[in-house]
Amino acid sequence: MPIKTLTAPGDTAGKNILKSGTNYNTVHDASAGTNAGNADNKFTLHAKSGSNYFVRRGILIYDFRGTPIQSGIRVLRAQLIVNDVSELAPQTGGDKVRVAWIFNPNTFGDFHANDFAFARYDTTTYTSAQQLDNGADGEIIKLDNRKLLNQLQKAINNKTYLHLVLRNELDFQDTTPTGNNRAWFDRPNADDNPMQLRIFYQVINSRKFVGAGGGRRSSKSGFQGGNISSGTSTGFS
Repeated sequence: MPIKTLTAPGDTAGKNILKSGTNYNTVHDASAGTNAGNADNKFTLHAKSGSNYFVRRGILIYDFRGTPIQSGIRVLRAQLIVNDVSELAPQTGGDKVRVAWIFNPNTFGDFHANDFAFARYDTTTYTSAQQLDNGADGEIIKLDNRKLLNQLQKAINNKTYLHLVLRNELDFQDTTPTGNNRAWFDRPNADDNPMQLRIFYQVINSRKFVGAGGGRRSSKSGFQGGNISSGTSTGFS
């Protein structure tokens, strides 16, 4: 089984979008963040300081337009490998993260403040909640949702972008924060120990995968001599 580990192919990048305010529901349910993304390692935050609430959601855009990995594959497993983890969890679950596919990014291939809105995230593609350890390097976030893997597979085979979101578990559960819950780690396109994407895959000979589900398209020319082929730190802001 081939394995490919990618850091930041093409224009791959990671940012986070922050929203803050004195009303938790207004912050959590906002249709937009304060800007198009902060270029730092503060990927997930679900916090309260004084009378203010803070929510950060990490956005990853992977660029498969070049040839970082060949087309015509089936993705079997995938992982995010994160380093320089900075974690705090005064509440249970505050040190856990989930990943999902952004099916409706405001601007395909780019970051936008509107991508803070969780209505843009495909609810059927969330990974399980996975704990990160403070100070760790080489922590694994398993992309353990088949529908999410299908979207990764589709982006690779079609040589296009893949938009992902990283959320704190308390954000996902819509739990009102009482302290500073966070999981921060280095970005794929910057910092001294960048995030990596590891893909376990299968090369499908003489087949072309299409669609999110990686279904195959077949054609044949009959039996009159023809061929049969299968087609296809602690701050808040």
